[in-house]
Amino acid sequence: MKKTVSIFTLALCLLVLMSYPVLAKTINVWTGFPELEPFYKWAGAEFSKTHPDIEVKVLSTSLREFEQKLVTSIPTGTGPEVFDVGPYIAIKLIDAGLLPVNPPELDSYLKSGAWSQFAVDYVTIKGKTYGLPLMNGSRAALFYNKDMFKEAGLDPNKPPTTYKELMEAAQKLTTYDKSGNVIRSGLSLRISGGGSGLTEKFRFVLHNAGADLIVPTGDGKWKNGIDNEAGRDALRYYIDALHKYKVDDPQVKHDSDAFVTDTTAMFLRESWVIGEVKSKNPNLNYGVAPMPGWRRHDTLSQPWAIYMSSEGAKSKEVVEFMKFLTSTQAAPQLIELSGWIPERNFDSASLVKETPQYEFFVNPPKEIGFYADPVIPAFDEIQTKIADELMEAFLNKKLVDNPKGIEKTVRKMANMIDSILKRYKAYGK
Repeated sequence: MKKTVSIFTLALCLLVLMSYPVLAKTINVWTGFPELEPFYKWAGAEFSKTHPDIEVKVLSTSLREFEQKLVTSIPTGTGPEVFDVGPYIAIKLIDAGLLPVNPPELDSYLKSGAWSQFAVDYVTIKGKTYGLPLMNGSRAALFYNKDMFKEAGLDPNKPPTTYKELMEAAQKLTTYDKSGNVIRSGLSLRISGGGSGLTEKFRFVLHNAGADLIVPTGDGKWKNGIDNEAGRDALRYYIDALHKYKVDDPQVKHDSDAFVTDTTAMFLRESWVIGEVKSKNPNLNYGVAPMPGWRRHDTLSQPWAIYMSSEGAKSKEVVEFMKFLTSTQAAPQLIELSGWIPERNFDSASLVKETPQYEFFVNPPKEIGFYADPVIPAFDEIQTKIADELMEAFLNKKLVDNPKGIEKTVRKMANMIDSILKRYKAYGK
């Protein structure tokens, strides 16, 4: 009798368990770009159609918070299976042995011809590949408000082509109240917020002025590249914009918030702004032009990759999801849902026809050159520490028409850069 009851009880338990849905495997995706969240969610839903036992969960936060969370969770195995991050963070994790080398399937896919050799080389470290380039994280350009150009007597079909012209146009485009306070900036500069992003935006001016934060010394080492005339000119450009010509002001809105709300006439940023305009101010009459030139005429080109954690690499579904995120099927959705341009090759004709502002980002003119972040562990700390120095300098009105003060400020940053490189054993003369 007891045996019969036990068999009956076991059968009943099995029947109850079978009535519940099978628990899905989870792929956690983390990003520091909130605008990518809709794309990842779309990809998760599409992927689940062919992988019904897979659930994709997405966590997005501010870039700085995300980077801090990532570098503390990956070493303990508590991080995501898939994440996107810049090369300056990825190289730290790779050097520490915390990111897996691409398995043969992903390595072959990466080298299939879907990406430029530049992009492939950028995610190749010591002959091994890591991750897949998802999008171009920069290729920054000049966004400008055509209606404001007309209002200021400027030709909306002839945006500034040099930094000198940019400042001249900004002075005509800025509006003030009766007390002389800026109401609408002519040029919105990144002057606050800290972190490596602020320094990256400063480098838009610095690089074309003819300098770089760090330069190679020819022996596999680096040294500062800003303690020179070009470095001083770049800082002076900001000081003049803020305190001499007053085309920007710390008290007004900045960046994309300012552009989509008609409170700045121009600013320099990446393709994702197009998505912001579509969602927040679709009637905005604006243009996109190449980055202004100076001694150089380049723009930052930054392959931004997705990576797997060591735990994620153990799952064939994670490998398949990585391929799906960078597929031709996903490419148009990446643009539509985030505004970012896929790094892989894709047919952009219909995109440009529908939204002409994408033209520069997908078909940059031949005269524009490109530069990229140095892929060394020290670079993130350099940009972060220099950002603090820049924020202090930007607010210093005493630097106006003060060559010695500018020189002293730049030299302080140069010495800081070299000291960081020395600590990482990456300094050379």
